[in-house]
Amino acid sequence: MTDGAARLRVLVVEDEPLIGMDIEDAVQGLGHEVVGPIAELDEALDLATLATLGCAILDINIIGGHSYPVADILLKRGLPVLLLSSYRVETLPVRLHQQPRLPKPFTSAQLVEEIRELCSRAVNSGQ
Repeated sequence: MTDGAARLRVLVVEDEPLIGMDIEDAVQGLGHEVVGPIAELDEALDLATLATLGCAILDINIIGGHSYPVADILLKRGLPVLLLSSYRVETLPVRLHQQPRLPKPFTSAQLVEEIRELCSRAVNSGQ
């Protein structure tokens, strides 16, 4: 549970169904609401632009391309993001190098810790 902290709406963009379910379980286990998982770029872009969100977890490679423009929209809105990728940080656009990244594959414990940190950043930033 969130231990009295705000309940956040967490956008999850992930095109691997099993990974998406793991992320969904972890987010809900921490007491937050999941928006998604979303597998396609177009839908992710719409939600990043229009949905009321607190933060987001973004797989880099999704159906329709990379989630870089989704990250750009969310960051412009002031929302914290967590990037998921098996890519090395050097392969990401320079503008995203400083964003938190959880390398794939990851353990459940690593996922929960990163989500906890992401949601903490969102609450501290006033989202």
